[in-house]
Amino acid sequence: MRIASCLVIALALAGCDNAGQDLGLPPLPQGAIGVGFYFDRDGSGTQTSGDTVFAGARVSLLAAAGTDTIRTAVSGSNGVAVFDSLPVGTYRVVVDRSALGDSIGVVVGDTGTIQVIAAPGGNAGARVIRLGYREVTIAEARQLAAGMRVYVRGIVQAPLQAYRDSSTFLASGGATIRLPGSRHRPGRTGNNPGDSVLVLGTTAQRDGQPVIASGLIGTLGVSAAPVPIVVTIPEARTARNGTLDAALVSVLGAVIVDTMASGPDLLVRIGLAADTTVTTDVIIDAIQNAPRSIFRPGLPITVRGVLVPRGDGTWVLKPRGGADVTIG
Repeated sequence: MRIASCLVIALALAGCDNAGQDLGLPPLPQGAIGVGFYFDRDGSGTQTSGDTVFAGARVSLLAAAGTDTIRTAVSGSNGVAVFDSLPVGTYRVVVDRSALGDSIGVVVGDTGTIQVIAAPGGNAGARVIRLGYREVTIAEARQLAAGMRVYVRGIVQAPLQAYRDSSTFLASGGATIRLPGSRHRPGRTGNNPGDSVLVLGTTAQRDGQPVIASGLIGTLGVSAAPVPIVVTIPEARTARNGTLDAALVSVLGAVIVDTMASGPDLLVRIGLAADTTVTTDVIIDAIQNAPRSIFRPGLPITVRGVLVPRGDGTWVLKPRGGADVTIG
């Protein structure tokens, strides 16, 4: 449910013209406290039109200086939990984090005190609480169990529009990760290498490596284009023993050994100029519409691209477009 104009608590108690009417608040000297919950869908840290109210949150009411629970309530379909028939006084609320699920790592607003006072204008107190998915680093995301909803920040190494499977590749703090099946938030259809982004997605495993699946990308800003890591052909083949999974790399001084179809894509096998038995494979994505006739065996080639696992302990190099390939 989208957040209404009088949202949550302020919706039921304080902010609307009929505050307290629908709740049937008792006469003074008793009152009520409403606790409203909303889910921060875009990770902005503030209420926006895309956020939603949150039903099913369990919250406890305590005396301001007490440790014993006076009462417990659960937010309804409107996102509001109500404690009614309360004596005038000062209280605090505590959200039961264990009941929210593993992915909800942000709970903001259940600190400080709430007063129920005897006043002509009403005797209701209110608190709005923001919930959200936790934000982790790319390195942390790679270590999480599958199925966790998280935010990650990073710099785009390769954008989703470069590949048929809409994979985006991110880097931050020396770590990299692939986002298969990613999409951008409304307003943009893709990114440029170097864009700074915030992504909401689900941790998963693909071909033996951690990924962020179904990532929803929001662009934060623009930075310099990323610089690829120079690797040898054997290092590209194994992603330097897996440490360069999803990394942007460059292979210099190679030659084209062979070409063949790989589904709708083109597989270009490249090798050492001095020993063409030492090879690795480059996949030219069909979406890039590269002319296949230019990849002739024996020609020297320099390739930049991201490393994608095959699931058998080897990786393929996937250029982002024609500018990543130099032949001759």
